[in-house]
Amino acid sequence: MVRRMFRQGDLLFVEVEGVPKGRFERVHDNVIQRGEAGGHAHKLIGGKLYRGWTTEGNRRSYVMFIVIESVGKVVHEEHGEIVLEKGTWMVVRQREYSPQKGFEYVLE
Repeated sequence: MVRRMFRQGDLLFVEVEGVPKGRFERVHDNVIQRGEAGGHAHKLIGGKLYRGWTTEGNRRSYVMFIVIESVGKVVHEEHGEIVLEKGTWMVVRQREYSPQKGFEYVLE
């Protein structure tokens, strides 16, 4: 499978085969990430957003998935919209490292 990927700001959307086993809950307001400074949000239109935890080996990770039945899009006030076609998409948040704090997620 060739994986399609799209980036919007500090978020990467990667096409995957499906939502893995784990404990996931639906995010009903479809907000993927809220900005810390300006209050702007990455928001999904036309799909379903899920968040939860997966376990790979002995590592537990927080992850989000988007399920699109036909066509959806991700919008943000400061970025161009991204059109996502039918399928399942994993949301990857960018992280940054500092010696004082270690790895942290980037918040716009």
